[in-house]
Amino acid sequence: MDGLLHGVGVALFVITAAYAADTPPKMSAEQQAMMEKMTKAATPGPQHEMLKKMAGEWNAKVTSQMDPSQPAQVEQSTSTLTTLMDGRYCQEVASGSMMGQPFSGMGLTGYDNVLGKFVSTWIDNMGTGIMTSQGTLDKSGKVITWIGSMSDPVTGKVSHERMVTTFVDDDHHTFEMYGTPPGGKKEMKMLTIEYSRK
Repeated sequence: MDGLLHGVGVALFVITAAYAADTPPKMSAEQQAMMEKMTKAATPGPQHEMLKKMAGEWNAKVTSQMDPSQPAQVEQSTSTLTTLMDGRYCQEVASGSMMGQPFSGMGLTGYDNVLGKFVSTWIDNMGTGIMTSQGTLDKSGKVITWIGSMSDPVTGKVSHERMVTTFVDDDHHTFEMYGTPPGGKKEMKMLTIEYSRK
């Protein structure tokens, strides 16, 4: 954290000096290298172009099954996806029903150039915690596998879920969540969302 604050401080100093002076300030080799790294980290790339393609209005078929002994429930919802910060992030706002209850949720997804991974947060009206996830794109460029962390109200501990986003084409994608139900020993698919562009 100290390194980050130091880097931000240097960047602010350089920018302020540039505006205050008639000629650009001279930077040391260390400052120049730091600025180049910060610029690279802030520059959108092909992964951000993927996120921009998701912007729009979507219908979603939601199939959930929390208990393998019970039949899956199928419900409908809608999502609005918009890009933020010049395409660096994608925001999803969802509404509909889940497990027979009114559902609303919001997520932010981005690609962290420094980590080299997709990153995501999610909140909804079925909890008070924030789920955070990191995802890796496969070689096909169509599948992101996520590992998410969230507080589990049943155990009172942090649980980890595996999720998969599959891009079928520009108008269709799916999201699947896998987890281990309470008392279970085997991972099962607990949620599938099939998105179709309106």
